[in-house]
Amino acid sequence: MNFAAPRTWAGIGFILLFLINVGLVIAGLIFDNLWCTLSGMLMAITQFWLHERLLQKQNALACYPLFSDADLRMVIGRSQTRVPLSNTGGEESVFDFGYRSVQCGETTLQIAGNMLFTEIGMGNCRMPYRMNLLNIGLSNVDVPNKGSLLALSRSAKTNDCAINTGVVGIVPELLRGGSDLVWRIDRLEALYRNPDGSFNEAVFGKAATRPYIKMIEVKLKAAHFSADISESSLNCLITFLERIKVLSGGKPTGVCLAVADHELVARLCHVMASNVVYLDFVTIESTPGDGDVDALFAAINAARLAIDAQALPTKVIASGDLAKERDILRAIGYGAHACYSVRPFQVSLAAARGLIRSTTNSKVASVTAFHQNTLAATMQLITACATQPQQAVEQEPISAAN
Repeated sequence: MNFAAPRTWAGIGFILLFLINVGLVIAGLIFDNLWCTLSGMLMAITQFWLHERLLQKQNALACYPLFSDADLRMVIGRSQTRVPLSNTGGEESVFDFGYRSVQCGETTLQIAGNMLFTEIGMGNCRMPYRMNLLNIGLSNVDVPNKGSLLALSRSAKTNDCAINTGVVGIVPELLRGGSDLVWRIDRLEALYRNPDGSFNEAVFGKAATRPYIKMIEVKLKAAHFSADISESSLNCLITFLERIKVLSGGKPTGVCLAVADHELVARLCHVMASNVVYLDFVTIESTPGDGDVDALFAAINAARLAIDAQALPTKVIASGDLAKERDILRAIGYGAHACYSVRPFQVSLAAARGLIRSTTNSKVASVTAFHQNTLAATMQLITACATQPQQAVEQEPISAAN
């Protein structure tokens, strides 16, 4: 795959360098001028160095084996501001997946300007959060550098969406960008434990009440709650999560589970219904680098069925490598209320334009363009699905698998 530099000023720069280099060499040979010859050699070295730097950028884009060539071109194209928003390939109908999701889903989204969102938080949640349909998730494997984290945060603020901190945590770059944060913590995080292992409520409460933290997400592993363990451990977990919500001042609190661990949701729902204590949301996260989006959809559907079986108000959030509007709509159709997209935003960062290297501003522009173009394409697909026979276009809210 060749993402050629001539699409930017880099191509013009290489052409000029080549012409100057050739001119200097010819002038040195004709006039027997040593300085012209040396200058030509220096220009050739400079051109070679610039070429190597641009090759590093191209290789960075090619290191995402999860994506097909078509998906990579789509993400890179949407990272630019002047590209078509539709994503039609071959003979495949762009409306097939979205239409089926619209027909069978029950999720309700709301519209504010050009933003699709859902409100997360109920009961004793005193600070519900209006969450964008498409949000930024940070990878648990490849941690972006400081400049990229700052760019993601600034772009998220511009697009009125949230960033899930993942394993990165709360770092200065995310704070400087001014974005809303979904703070992911480990259930056994040592930083908020006393020497005897008990939970340090004072330290945690001081951190959790900071205004830039909008939701709190506790990472769980099903192995810690195997079937042979009594339900008392889950009761303690629910009580712990409820206490976290109180300490945070009433912010939405939930858990994050891997796709392979989604069966734990059914047990959690039973405990929540028994104790009349509800989680505000459950995040279903696909394994990093796992290209099987169908497994994510199946896990979302199972979580939704478990929540509906107990008539709980808990919301479901999908987290994975969701790049296309059809995948976003399918996730919503299966029961998700919002999404985190992970690696597509990393590709968008790598696709930021620059003569030698991308700047923070160019990364912000690239991520912002991808987010806005993807949501615009999603809105187009929603409208197309809603205008099918026996479906009326509604201004607000959008119902059923948007």
